[in-house]
Amino acid sequence: MTKFELIGSKPHYAPLKPFTIKHMRLEIEPLFESSEIRCKEYLTISAIMDRVDKIILDAAELNIRSIKGRGNIDFKMLNDKLYIYIDALDSGRELTLEITYDAKPRRGLYFIKADESYKEKNIQVWTQGEATDSKYWFVTFDHPDIKFTSEIIAKVPKQFIAISNGKLIKSEEVDDKRVYHWLEENPHSAYITSLVIGEFVKIEEWYKGIELAYYIPKNRKDNAMLSFRNTKDMLEFFEEYTGTKYPYSKYSQVVVEDFIYGGMENINTTTLTMDTLHDEKASRDFTSDHLISHELAHQWFGDLVTCRDWQHIWLNEGFATYFEALYWEKSRGRDEFNYYMLQIAEEYFEEASKRYKRAIVTNIYKNPDELFDRHTYEKGACILHMIRKSIGDINFRKVIKSYIEKFRLKSVESDDFRRCIEEYGYSMQQFFDQWLRTPGHPELRVELNPDIPTIKIIQMQEDTIFTFPLDIKVFTINGKVYNYTIEVNSKETLFTFPLSIENEIKSKEFTLYPTTKHEEIAYISIDDENKILKKLDLNIPKQMLIELLKKGNIIERFYAANSIVRYTSSDVVDALKSVMMSNVFWGVAVECAKALGKIKSDDSYKALIEGLRIEHPKVRRAIVKSLGEFKKKESIDILVKILYNDNESYFVQAEAALALGKIKEKSVLTHLTHALNMRSFNEIIASNALLGIAESKDDEMLEIIIEKSKYGEHHKIREAATLALSKYADKDKAYNRLVELLNDRWFKVRINAIKALEEAKIEKALSVLEDVANKDLEPRVRRVAEEAIISIKEYMKKPKEISMLEEEVDRLKSKEVDIERRLDVLERR
Repeated sequence: MTKFELIGSKPHYAPLKPFTIKHMRLEIEPLFESSEIRCKEYLTISAIMDRVDKIILDAAELNIRSIKGRGNIDFKMLNDKLYIYIDALDSGRELTLEITYDAKPRRGLYFIKADESYKEKNIQVWTQGEATDSKYWFVTFDHPDIKFTSEIIAKVPKQFIAISNGKLIKSEEVDDKRVYHWLEENPHSAYITSLVIGEFVKIEEWYKGIELAYYIPKNRKDNAMLSFRNTKDMLEFFEEYTGTKYPYSKYSQVVVEDFIYGGMENINTTTLTMDTLHDEKASRDFTSDHLISHELAHQWFGDLVTCRDWQHIWLNEGFATYFEALYWEKSRGRDEFNYYMLQIAEEYFEEASKRYKRAIVTNIYKNPDELFDRHTYEKGACILHMIRKSIGDINFRKVIKSYIEKFRLKSVESDDFRRCIEEYGYSMQQFFDQWLRTPGHPELRVELNPDIPTIKIIQMQEDTIFTFPLDIKVFTINGKVYNYTIEVNSKETLFTFPLSIENEIKSKEFTLYPTTKHEEIAYISIDDENKILKKLDLNIPKQMLIELLKKGNIIERFYAANSIVRYTSSDVVDALKSVMMSNVFWGVAVECAKALGKIKSDDSYKALIEGLRIEHPKVRRAIVKSLGEFKKKESIDILVKILYNDNESYFVQAEAALALGKIKEKSVLTHLTHALNMRSFNEIIASNALLGIAESKDDEMLEIIIEKSKYGEHHKIREAATLALSKYADKDKAYNRLVELLNDRWFKVRINAIKALEEAKIEKALSVLEDVANKDLEPRVRRVAEEAIISIKEYMKKPKEISMLEEEVDRLKSKEVDIERRLDVLERR
């Protein structure tokens, strides 16, 4: 694990603002053959300070031809900054600049073209400004704190459509081309300015006078509405929940080729990846609702109300992620929502354990793109969930409405949101300091002494000790339930339950006690509503965990299934199997299947085989994945049957391919090479087949993997093949191919090449990784390269004896499970 602050990280602050931009008018003509743009831009500047005689704007790699305006004007370019010298402006005075330039953008605006390898690719131009890439295609103040109205006039070949923010003022033919004139009347930050050009089919519907337009490439129009069909329902929900009407007259969603993110919330004109389009079979266990609702929520959180500086980006992304979850609750119900929030937390925990822990609000970084991580999105959403649980849903809605109304079309900082909560009587300074400005989270181990009876809450994390209220439920054997809330504020917190009538006489702190003198505890529950972001290990008696697994709600069963794997006896396996096979919410069945896979006993294997009678595709997927953890030869026939069964979901078939590879039998390679030709949604079957082939480390398969990594294959297959090469990286042919892929056109292939070299711990790769870390154009690639360098260097420092000892510990853990299973069998005789 690395530190978030890499060498070269430094504090960043919102820049000086002696002026603001009132309006931008951009006339742009793309030249498709040369991938260039020719532009004339009119910027209306308004002075904020007195005697402003120098305008400093962002203009990266733009070839400025001329700048005109009132009075004397001179200019120069230096380090992606455009310095314009003008006659001094006093506060409130305006000046319009006419800037003529051309450019061949390497970022910000992208030309997508067909070629010999991808003949079917749609020709397109699209923009992507976040975080600070708008400056690569127009002159601007490339920071979220300045908002301006805009016009974009695009001159394009007649067969193309040009789509941008706001209203289409007119579309007309000029000089054998077509000119589209768009006007955005709402002030907005530079990074959410959008232009998309291409051949699209437009599907249109209306919601309360708002035009909903879906632009899809002509060759992908079939099934497109599977992705967009719930947009109207989302709009209605967000309006109702926020108490604020959708703030624009239209909402467009444009699907493009090779998009570098899942989606981008450009103001009223979202850009989406082609990967979200899917067919009916994929829709069994895949939906675009996550992505569509997330980008739509941004129209309120990010576009209408915008973070003032990148350190507060969670106000955009954490909010959109949580409102995505809130829509999940509205459309799917409470169980789905609770499981969704647990999964969101797990995604953050994975980053916190494998990469780094950081404060959500931090201004120390190298590039703002580094802040777009699981801390900002998933942890940010969990923070909002804690606030909602703390103040209640009614007050939370009031706070959200007040926040939007107060800062509509403005920029905000985290404390602005805090003050909105405090207007309703709450004190939130400690909460914000602890959860937003402090790295990490509680990692709780709960121990129970039922005889006293006392609960011990231990904060296992090595860094900050957190302070928070924790709900505890006590279930007695006679069916009574008692609720307590304790304050956790130290490394260890002890709480003794009042379990006799005498205790009630001595203390008035609690009013509900067991009424008999010595009631026996059946089981306990911790934080049954998931009010606190935490890792939770319930180190309590086995039978109590079994009871919690059988009788708890979704949240309680989740923690029970994750904690019960410390016990591997037959009664535990029976309980997991019984719950998994019952008519239970699918998420609980998934967690039971995962637990059975971790136990890895003969009984748990048999339980998973029985579980294949379950039809729910997400449960089946978890069961197949867990079967792969056993690496048993007897699984081959079962997994092959699943792989070839077209009635299975794509994802279940894909999981079967990977599970087959883990068995490491030569016989499975024939099936996996066949699976490379099985077409599926986003080529998930072929991708997993490649990863499965790599598990075998069969030398004869290396050539196939290298071939699949080549330009011309589907990007998902290429990404998987690149990762698969990690298993062969000690071989010159694979290593050399990975080095080549560090310069690939597709940034995700470059990232996977870095990860493959890191996983293989190739010392000689350090020099080429350092080159990537210094020179790659994509900040995300540079970041991953730096982390890989640190990881490899740390590995090199580790004595070989320690590595061998770690392997021995893993072997002994596996042996311990087997011994416990054998003892359990003997005890039952």
